[in-house]
Amino acid sequence: SDMRARFDGGDPESKIILAVGRLAARKGYGSLIEGFSNLHKKIPSSRLVIVGRGHLKSRLLKKAKRLGVGDFVHIESGMSFPELAKLYRSANLVVYPSFYEGQGLIPLEAMSSGVPIVTVDHGPLPEMVDETVGALFTMGNTESMLGALERTLNEEESLKGAQGRMRVVEKFNFDGNADVFEKIYLEAIQLED
Repeated sequence: SDMRARFDGGDPESKIILAVGRLAARKGYGSLIEGFSNLHKKIPSSRLVIVGRGHLKSRLLKKAKRLGVGDFVHIESGMSFPELAKLYRSANLVVYPSFYEGQGLIPLEAMSSGVPIVTVDHGPLPEMVDETVGALFTMGNTESMLGALERTLNEEESLKGAQGRMRVVEKFNFDGNADVFEKIYLEAIQLED
């Protein structure tokens, strides 16, 4: 899709990893970029797209550059709601790198978009996400994160996505509910208080 073309570096085969959420310290983006830099050595077609606003943006981009993945990490601060919905559907994988917050809406949204999800094995998230829909990693452990990302990208994605979607619909009675998605969107791009 045109959405993929924006981030795939001219390679339609590239693997797009999406993270959505405010760029705040506790969100785990620093270790995500570290984990991604290791992943990129193994899967050079991988790209990381982070959608969110916050004061950490320039620091995160500097870190990516320092780790040699500056050209493969994109941080989008202003993206319209329909664009974000499109990006969810065209991503290969959605990663949620931080502790459970609120409803854990991002894993639900990813699963309802039919995209595999990688997240932390903490709080109520593990009951939503297991090996049939993605993978879990240990918070703050970049080796563990790398393993989860790599496994999920290398496995049959469409199956995971479809299973995730079924699970969300059955278990959470969540059918891509626009209100919920909009809440995620507003949280991600709202300005720092």
